[in-house]
Amino acid sequence: MTERFELSFKNKEVKMWFIIMTPFFLLSSLFLFFGDPANRSLPFLLLILAWIIYYSWRYRHRKEQKNTERR
Repeated sequence: MTERFELSFKNKEVKMWFIIMTPFFLLSSLFLFFGDPANRSLPFLLLILAWIIYYSWRYRHRKEQKNTERR
């Protein structure tokens, strides 16, 4: 945990978080407010899917960074 985290759009991880989460959040909000009350779990499932996509991308990105640093 000695590595510092830069919270700006220069950081690729922050940029990808916004690219992935913003559309999923908007879509989930639309389903939550305008969707059928029987399908109230769909917005939460969409947000969980977004987190899975982001963290799988982040895992691959960091693994790729480690491989390029070793060379």
